[in-house]
Amino acid sequence: MKSLLFALLLVVVFAPCAFAAENESVYDRVVKSGVIRCGYGISPPVMVKDPNSGVMSGLDVEIWNEIGKELGLKIEWAEEAGWGNFIEGLRTGRYDAFCSELWPDPARSKFLSLTDPVLFSFLDAYVRSDDMRFDGHLDKINDPSVKIPAIEGDVSATLSQNGFSKATLEYLPQTATLSDMFLSILTKKSDVIFIDQAMIAGLDQNNKGKIRKVENVPHAFTFGSYYGVVAGEYQLRDMINLALRTMKNDGRLEKLAQKYSESYSVPRKDF
Repeated sequence: MKSLLFALLLVVVFAPCAFAAENESVYDRVVKSGVIRCGYGISPPVMVKDPNSGVMSGLDVEIWNEIGKELGLKIEWAEEAGWGNFIEGLRTGRYDAFCSELWPDPARSKFLSLTDPVLFSFLDAYVRSDDMRFDGHLDKINDPSVKIPAIEGDVSATLSQNGFSKATLEYLPQTATLSDMFLSILTKKSDVIFIDQAMIAGLDQNNKGKIRKVENVPHAFTFGSYYGVVAGEYQLRDMINLALRTMKNDGRLEKLAQKYSESYSVPRKDF
């Protein structure tokens, strides 16, 4: 009888503690630990990882270092993720925020809460250097014979479908990166990729002259770039937003963006 009462007492005492820990928000965990664990996707020049030392660099790394300073929190680069599967890492708590820039995708918004826009990018169409088919005629991309690389579950598939619905998507796995999409063009598995000037400069370092921008056409797409936390973590998102707004209004965000590419445009100051 005594052992039964003792067991019941343990349940009464420890069950609320277990329940509280199980229902702890990401925001609570971040504040308690003093650390934001970042998931990220490799995308030069905004996110670069040295293959030998593992040291992280790039625009997003510098922005998050500033966010950490503003919030009095340490930034930890916890896990590399694919553009098609990064949400799973947020939902399972392997990291607290996805700290690589994201283009907005309405289909994923039910799983994701996005920050304010960090900057705006202008995406142009790029092809192999000997491909002149689309010069002066961006609409010619909208043809079943034209293949566009797209990562499964990523906005790269959505934007291509919306902008060029008749073109054929050449799907890459969820773990694929921007470099894989670029390689798809070079190896002639795909024909055209939509990318901004800064990213193409980072990818093209070892492939000079092998890829070119389609000439005499407007930008294919214009997008804001955002960071993301798991859906429902509004306090964490708002905290990051306040740091970003501070950086925007005091000019730090623009200075960092221009350091990496003159093609980047940052949001207008609040006043």
